[in-house]
Amino acid sequence: MFKKIASIALAAAMMTSTAAIVASAAETEETVAAAEETVGAAEETVGAADGEAVGAGNKLNFEVNTSLWKNFKTIYCYLYDHKDGEIITWGSKKGAMEDNGDGTWSFDLDAKGISFQSGHQYGCIFTADWNAQTCDLIVGSPCIGDTAYCTGDMVENNVDSNKKSYYVKWKNADPSKYAPPLCVTSIGNVIGEALWEGETTYSMLVNFIKDPGTAGLDNAIKFNGKTQQQTLDEVAEKFGLGQDDIEKAIKESGRTDIDWKKSSSSAQSGGTSGGSDSGSSSSSSSSSTSGGSSSSSSSSGSSSGSSSSSGTSSVSSGEGETMILLFGGVMLAAAGVIFLMRKRRVD
Repeated sequence: MFKKIASIALAAAMMTSTAAIVASAAETEETVAAAEETVGAAEETVGAADGEAVGAGNKLNFEVNTSLWKNFKTIYCYLYDHKDGEIITWGSKKGAMEDNGDGTWSFDLDAKGISFQSGHQYGCIFTADWNAQTCDLIVGSPCIGDTAYCTGDMVENNVDSNKKSYYVKWKNADPSKYAPPLCVTSIGNVIGEALWEGETTYSMLVNFIKDPGTAGLDNAIKFNGKTQQQTLDEVAEKFGLGQDDIEKAIKESGRTDIDWKKSSSSAQSGGTSGGSDSGSSSSSSSSSTSGGSSSSSSSSGSSSGSSSSSGTSSVSSGEGETMILLFGGVMLAAAGVIFLMRKRRVD
């Protein structure tokens, strides 16, 4: 009789333990499934956010002043890399901007397959049907989504003094970095306000003296009716440089045929550059002329990028601990039954 009762008790204990294990496992599966759904939903949210950030709003905008520009069909954006040259060639259909219908036009960089690279700096010109045009404007990642506009002023076209360009600025970008670039025109006048990264007014003066092309001193005096002395003094004055700077720049250019005398100079006395020892980088510049546009070679630039990372969540359940405890309980119950059976036999 005792053996039957012990067997029944052992069987009941084992069934109870099995049921507890099954229930625990089911609860754990539900917990894990719920956690996975939560993680999946979070990943979908991150993915959606990333999708909205990448390629969204990567446009350059231009506000047309209809009192200045009339009777045009399309606004175009001429874009160039200050280091590597043209990205959108002058006259290219790829430069066509989209009419937003509110007086602004947009140039979608993503749709054109264009991205700004780190270590580079860019310039652009906005033009109506490749005729009326703005002056050059430095552009970079901080200008994406910003809007350029004509101030109403006109300046000499930097490569063709017979033409005029509309002065243009960004509404929000830092004007000390993103504005019409400071440059010397083909006849020796100074226009613009922002320096290309890596350039100084002193390095520009050196380049102006030694450049044999249309951006150099020799070309300027062919058309401005002035002497080398007069031209250099005027350029130095616009740059805020003095007589010592001109003297050092001529020496640094390597030219020995410059007719300039310090004793006859109208530039301010002294100097501010310190010559090449000042740490300024003098970069050689080259001009490419197409439809009144120009681009100079130099290395600079800014680029912004965004990166996102997501991690997976791990769920910790008490399944392992529960099974160990239940198994221990079953073993203790079995041991107790066996002990009682042995004791019964001894008695």
